[in-house]
Amino acid sequence: MRSVELFAGGGGLALGTHLGGFSTEVMTEWNSWSCDTLRLNSHLGHPILRRANVYAGDVRNIDWTGIAPGIDLVSGDPPCQPFSMGGKTMAADDPRDMFPATAEVIRQLRPRAFMVENVRGLTRPAFANYFSYIQLRLAHPDLVARADESWSDHYARLQAEHTSVRTDLQYRVVTRLVNAADYGVPQQRWRVFVVDFRCDIDAESRGDTQR
Repeated sequence: MRSVELFAGGGGLALGTHLGGFSTEVMTEWNSWSCDTLRLNSHLGHPILRRANVYAGDVRNIDWTGIAPGIDLVSGDPPCQPFSMGGKTMAADDPRDMFPATAEVIRQLRPRAFMVENVRGLTRPAFANYFSYIQLRLAHPDLVARADESWSDHYARLQAEHTSVRTDLQYRVVTRLVNAADYGVPQQRWRVFVVDFRCDIDAESRGDTQR
């Protein structure tokens, strides 16, 4: 199965998808040190990087037209600083918020499924509206924001159009807050996962956490 990894860091999530049967074709990362790590592991023959091209820089500047159709999975970890309790919690007002950029990549690549994760802070009541907006934005990647349309205005439009009869690209969205300690990791590490299948795919996202 073919996959694309966004905001790859040192490749930790890509390692997980590789163990799940995916072959990563593209990895994108802003941080130059992380890119050096990925390239070094590629040079050393690490299996998750045998076919992967590493793109350094802003994911919004990548030309995706060269990727052959049929990507099975887009996965990634958008920057958590806009939602972390240790940051300024600016959400959509933080220039590091990459959820809109993630939706745009999904719109272009039209993967069979995608999976993104972020910090637990994203689920705080203060971000409730924006988290709902993110889910609707990912569920309808074709419904892009108009020029000079604020996220709140876009959110209102998505809410109005979500329940109508639609023919645009759509995904079934499931979110789940999980703790890595519940899966054998010796660390209390909470993360929220957003997992989506394209609506024409005969697959079901389970809403309960499997342990």
